[in-house]
Parts: sequence; C-alpha cells; structure tokens
Amino acid sequence: MKRLFKDINVIHYHEIDSTNNEAKRLTLNENDYPYWVVADTQTSGRGRKNRYWVSPKGNFMGTYVIKKDLQKKIIPQISFVVSLALCMTVKHFCEEATNTEVQLKWPNDLIVNGYKCGGILIENMDKEIHREKVIGIGIGVNLVESPENVNFKASNLKQELKKHIERDQFLLILDKNINFMFGEWKLGNNYQKILKEWLIFAYRLNQKVSLSLPSGKKIEGIFDGLDTDGGLILVDGDIKNIFHAAEIYEGLS
Repeated sequence: MKRLFKDINVIHYHEIDSTNNEAKRLTLNENDYPYWVVADTQTSGRGRKNRYWVSPKGNFMGTYVIKKDLQKKIIPQISFVVSLALCMTVKHFCEEATNTEVQLKWPNDLIVNGYKCGGILIENMDKEIHREKVIGIGIGVNLVESPENVNFKASNLKQELKKHIERDQFLLILDKNINFMFGEWKLGNNYQKILKEWLIFAYRLNQKVSLSLPSGKKIEGIFDGLDTDGGLILVDGDIKNIFHAAEIYEGLS
C-alpha cells in the first residue's frame, strides 16, 4: 500500500479483492476524507447486482470515499453527479477523436460509441461521524481492455478513442471533475440542474428501450425522460410508468 500523489489522497494497491471492499475496511481507521482507493488489479471486482467486474491491469478501478452530511434519500443522486463527472473526464481525452460519442446509460453506465466502457457503484460504508455519512463511490473504466460474453456489448477507451490513457492521468482529471460536479450539485439543492445536464448525454433518450426489472420481468417502451427524483419515465402507448430500480439492456424485440 502506498500514496500516489501529493495533492490527492490516494491509497494504492497492486492487487486487492475489491476497492469498494477495501474502502469499507479502511473506514475503521481512516479519517482523512475524501480519499481514493485505487488498485492495479482486482480479484473480486463487482458492479451492480454483485455482477463480477473484469479488472485487468491498465484499466481504471477505484473507489472515492467521501464524508458528508446527507439525508439518506438523496444518496442515489450521487450516481448522476458522478456519471456527469465521468462523462466530462472521457470527453477531456476526446479532443482528437472528433467523432466519438460519449453517453450515459441510465442509471450509471458509461457508453462510448454505443459500447459500455465503464460503470459506477455507490455504497454506504456503514459508518456515521457526527451525523455525517461515509459513502464509497466505486468507478470502473475500461481504459485498455474490455470483457467478452457480457449482457451489454463492451469496449474500451483505447479502442474507441484510438489513444492510450494512463491510469494515473485519468485519475487526476476524474478527481478534478468529481469535485467540480459535487460543487455544482450543492448537496442536492441543485439536483434538478444536474438531471437536466445528465439528459443531454442520455443513451437512447426518446427511443425504444428494453428494461430489466428487479423481478426479472422485461418491459419495453420509449425512454421519455427522468422524473424529479431521477426515475426513468417509460411510455408505451397511453401508459406511462416510472422506474427507480431497473436496467436498460440489449435485446429489443
């Protein structure tokens, strides 16, 4: 374990089971917030629904740990805040790749040229300090390699941007953008502006999508936008539904 940068609090490991797992373990003794947990490789990286996240060396795998006075009900908003920061970061490296399309797939995936290149996993670290909650923001980005046999077609930034991005270089820009977006969010007081900006990059907005519900049921309709809480509005004819726990997947009928 070592610290990588002078200006950013980064705890680095060559190999770890999961940066989110380690972040939770570190909360027992770590009090210098915010901080990053970054690894070269993960042996048990995971995404939403505890899906295994492929974590080869050269890709970005890190958890940003924050301590903030937050109401529990607004913690899900962080996903949209960090998604925008991640989008900004990728676009920073797109200057020469003028035809690159960077989008955000509801609720928290990074899409580049139609391929999934990253994702976000927000977890409560089960620790409160003087009513302030400790939150771990797990971020995985395929910088140089991408998995096969996944439920949504995947790629990596090296392939889509036609350039190699060093992990530490990516981290520096991402950290800057996350802090900027947290400032814009204003602890939830500016959430509607965040949602409006997020919709600019929304994958398949106003198009037909297939949703996978927690029950396993599949449903189709037009992605008609977001409600004021960030729920996905799905329209099928005269029927409008709002979903807060679902996932856009490939496989339109």
